[in-house]
Amino acid sequence: EKYEEDQDFWTEKRANIFSDVNLTKDECLIDSFRKSQNRCFVDASVFPRNNIREYISLYDTVIIAIPLADSPNSQSFYDIFKISKIELLELVRRGRIKFVAFQNLQRYDSNFLADVLSVDPECVLFSRRLAAATLLAIREKTGLFGFAFDSSTQYNLLKECYNSKVDALKILAESLSENIAFFEYGINQRGALGISQFCGASFAAQIYKSRGRDYGIELMTSAMSLEFSLGLGAHHFPFEHTGYSEVNACKILNGIYNGVQQSQNELREMEIQTLLSNIFTINNDMNVLELDDILSKYSRRMIPQILQEYAHLTPEELSFKIYSLNKDIKAIEKRKQNLSILDLSGFAP
Repeated sequence: EKYEEDQDFWTEKRANIFSDVNLTKDECLIDSFRKSQNRCFVDASVFPRNNIREYISLYDTVIIAIPLADSPNSQSFYDIFKISKIELLELVRRGRIKFVAFQNLQRYDSNFLADVLSVDPECVLFSRRLAAATLLAIREKTGLFGFAFDSSTQYNLLKECYNSKVDALKILAESLSENIAFFEYGINQRGALGISQFCGASFAAQIYKSRGRDYGIELMTSAMSLEFSLGLGAHHFPFEHTGYSEVNACKILNGIYNGVQQSQNELREMEIQTLLSNIFTINNDMNVLELDDILSKYSRRMIPQILQEYAHLTPEELSFKIYSLNKDIKAIEKRKQNLSILDLSGFAP
C-alpha cells in the first residue's frame, strides 16, 4: 500500500517536480522524515556499515538504506548493525530509526519491510518521494541540475556554455549534452536510482575525462548516497574501508554542491567507534535500548560536539586529551557521588 502511495505521488506531482521553482524538498518528504533536525543517512544497501550504537549516539534519527536481499553481502540487517529484531522494532517505534528503499520493491526482504511498517507506517521512504526530494535539494544547491528544460532552453544553455571562454563552462556543456535530453525520461523510468547519472557526478566525471582520467563509475556510485542525503536533509557518512573508500569521491562532489570547504574538521565513520569507546566507553555489546534510554535522558547533542573537538587528533594528542579528561572526571567524582552522562556512559573507574 505504501509503495503504491509513493507511485501515486509521482504521478500527481511529476510535472511540478521537474519545473516548479516554488516546490521544496520538504513538501516531498513524508511527515515523519521532516520532524528531526539532527539526522544522518547510512547506505547499507550493498556495503556493511558500523554498529547501530555509534549512529544513535550521535543523531536523533538514523535513516538507513535497507540492504538488498540479493546483495553480495550475506549478512542480515540484524548482523550488520549488531541489533536484535525486538530492539530494532522498539527503536523504530521510538522514531529513532527510519529507512529508505530506493530500488524496486522486489529487491528487498518483504518480511523485513512488513515488520518495520507494522510498527510505524511512515518509517520507510520509497523511491519516488526520495527522487523528488533529492532533485529539489540539488536544484536548491546548484540552480542548474535537477531541472527539466524544454528544447529551446536546452539549446540556448548549451550554446552559451560552448561559446564561453571559460573552460569549466565548456566542460559543463559536454556533460549536459550527454544527458540533458534524456533527463526527465531517465528519472521517470528509474526513480531515485537514475539521479546520479544526470547531476554533479556527470559534471565531475567530465572534468577528469578532460584530463585523461576515467573516474565515471567511482563518482556515479559515490554520488548516489551523497545526493540522497541532500534530499533527506541528513549528514552523510561515505563508505570507508581499508579496501575501498568513497571519501575522496564524495569530497569532490561536495565541492560541486556546497563549494570547496577549507576546514577539514569533519567526523568520519572510521573514527566514530574509536572516539566513542575511548571518550565515552560506549562499546559494541552495550544494550542498545539501555543506551537509547540514557541518551534520551541527557543531551544527545552534547556528544557530537565533544567528538568533533577530538576528531583528527594524532594518536599522541588523543591519548593526552583522554588522560586530561579522565583526571577531570575523577576530580568531579570526589565531590559528587552521581556523575552525569559521562559516568553513565562508563567513565567512572
